Amino acid sequence: MFISKLPRIFADPDLALDLGTANTRLYALGLGMVADEPSTVNRGRGSEASERLELERSAGSSSIVRRVAPLRSGVITDVDAATQLLEPLVRRAQRFGLIKPRAIACAPTDVSETEREALIEATRRAGVSAVKVVPEPLAAAVGAGLDLSLPYAQMLVDIGDGVTDIAVIRSGELVKTAAIRLACSDMHEAVRRMVARSHKIVLYRHEAERLVEEIGAVEGAYTEALASEASGVHYLRRGEEQALVSSREVSEAIQPVVRAIMEKVRETLRHLNPQLAVEVIESGITLTGGGAQLKGISELMASETSMEVRLAANPLHSVINGASQMLSVGTSIGIWDSAQR
Repeated sequence: MFISKLPRIFADPDLALDLGTANTRLYALGLGMVADEPSTVNRGRGSEASERLELERSAGSSSIVRRVAPLRSGVITDVDAATQLLEPLVRRAQRFGLIKPRAIACAPTDVSETEREALIEATRRAGVSAVKVVPEPLAAAVGAGLDLSLPYAQMLVDIGDGVTDIAVIRSGELVKTAAIRLACSDMHEAVRRMVARSHKIVLYRHEAERLVEEIGAVEGAYTEALASEASGVHYLRRGEEQALVSSREVSEAIQPVVRAIMEKVRETLRHLNPQLAVEVIESGITLTGGGAQLKGISELMASETSMEVRLAANPLHSVINGASQMLSVGTSIGIWDSAQR
């Protein structure tokens, strides 16, 4: 009881957490970014995680490492593995305070109560005393520099690794949300399936990610043919081999995912009431997340919606940057009053 009443000066720094399907980012108040690394852990705890083993070749090494992913489609599917991921990251931010840190944790807008509780449980088990869950697109909007106090609607599309989150924000509140659990990881898997069919090689996951990043584009965005060699395991000969993959192959592979995202954006716009629709048309769309960096996607979205589409200055880090800004004013705006303890 006495410890809980000590002033926050005796506490470890409060944290902002972006626990993503691909990467986990952790910001500590007063310290800055203390972690930005893949959301995977060594094979071990968690029966569900053990069913999703990923073979990867370490950079600069000939050894194959076995890793597990505690998240899928933007949410935790294995609390034990997620705790194992978060514990060492939280320890990095500890400064021998007498009170555990509090944390802002970001989640998709379509998160279920069970998925929300899994996020809270893993974060608390990792060494946090209280957790405030905030919607990812709200944090992304802050990180993208949108003025949330404006009394007219603004639309944000956050294309992450596991989920694409769409939100309309007015006067600091989410007045309309929609999400589709298709995003960058689905593009990567589509490329792996394509290469397996066409080249008989199962790509390492990081190689599929690199192909999408380096030569991936929406259809028609590239005016010249590009190609890149990517490594994987030949599923007949079982040895490591390389495949020469063209930009056309990558674009065709990811096209169904891109089209599904565009359809979700259009569907969300169609279901806005007339007043919101007019305000959003006037203010345009802000694009954030790793998928926002796909070549040609902002132009395609502008064409599909007949609206102005702006790419955030730092789309990959919009969520964590926004959460860190919310963290800095958390006490003054009472954000911890409704935190889970």
